[in-house]
Amino acid sequence: MKFKYYDDGALRCQLSGRSFAVTYHIRGTEKEALEIAKNMCVEQTVEFPAEHIGCPAIHDGILGRVACVEDKGNGFQRVDIVYAEETAGDDLPQLLNVVFGNSSLLPGIVLKRISLSDQMREKFPGPRYGVEGLRERLHVYNRPFTFTALKPMGLPPEALAEEAYQCALGGIDLIKDDHGLMDQAFSRYRERVEQAAEAVRRANTETGGHTAYIPNISGSFRETDDRLSLAADCGCGGVLVSPGLVGFDMISYAAEKTKLPVVAHPAFLGGSLDRGKGGIDCACLLGQLPRLAGADILVFPNFGGRFSLTEEQCAGIRDRAAEAPGHAAAPCPAGGMRMEKIRQMVEFYGNDTALLMGGSLFTAPGSLAENCRKFREKLEEMMI
Repeated sequence: MKFKYYDDGALRCQLSGRSFAVTYHIRGTEKEALEIAKNMCVEQTVEFPAEHIGCPAIHDGILGRVACVEDKGNGFQRVDIVYAEETAGDDLPQLLNVVFGNSSLLPGIVLKRISLSDQMREKFPGPRYGVEGLRERLHVYNRPFTFTALKPMGLPPEALAEEAYQCALGGIDLIKDDHGLMDQAFSRYRERVEQAAEAVRRANTETGGHTAYIPNISGSFRETDDRLSLAADCGCGGVLVSPGLVGFDMISYAAEKTKLPVVAHPAFLGGSLDRGKGGIDCACLLGQLPRLAGADILVFPNFGGRFSLTEEQCAGIRDRAAEAPGHAAAPCPAGGMRMEKIRQMVEFYGNDTALLMGGSLFTAPGSLAENCRKFREKLEEMMI
């Protein structure tokens, strides 16, 4: 017996006819990819045998629709599937569920890009500040942003606060908690945030600078509101969110709750990256999705560092960070950054980027404040 919906007209009245498109790469011949895509149209929406649905409005307006199949070589086909706007509801988790929910469990499927309608972009406008807003907040107008992280794990709050003070004295623009710092016996969260924020405020008063301290809020959901409130109350310059740990929607929630810039960190996302067998394309996972969620700065592993991303992948993240419409997010290459690579990074990523240099600032000859000052001065010299 077919499942029956007894008010087909009522459902049609609730459907706008507007849609959004998702691009996938699917392994197989054109015929094989088309068959997989047709199954995805069902799997990503009704998840119910289509032949048993007796409601024409569901067939016409809810089920996904294959828009094109194109051979991309290397055994993959590009497939565009169109979904009704209404299937995504009004929130980011459901949008991602429609885009790649159950199908992410299948081999040989790569999520490449989400193309929203104009109406949906109003629901997901992207960064609150973006590059231009960050420039106004940090008083940095003619060069990339300088960025560092408090480390290593194991230091007490007072030692990390002293690091923050020295970095701010040296004129660094952005200082974040290392992503491994949360609430641990050796560095309790509240103590660290209060002390680091005060240290940066003291340094800014002494130098007239505008350094921002960015605590990591990517812990237990039960503590999230308290940590966001603490960041705002302490005068922090932003918050760090690892969406692989706490979800992409936490980016938009943190931005709304604190009205502060949000830095997205890629911890735990590596397992979702396409490595040639399926998953999420690098530019989509580390570029488009966090920007869509509202991140102002997108941290990702730089090519040539200790991680395995290629120049092509990093270029894709860079380009997605600046996609219209809305504010451009700042791409933030990290992971093994060194002073001698600064010019290469600026030439590759452009002026509207944040260069995250961690360990090399701490281990280079000279004081931490001096090394931060050299980092900033080297960028300023390049801009002349």
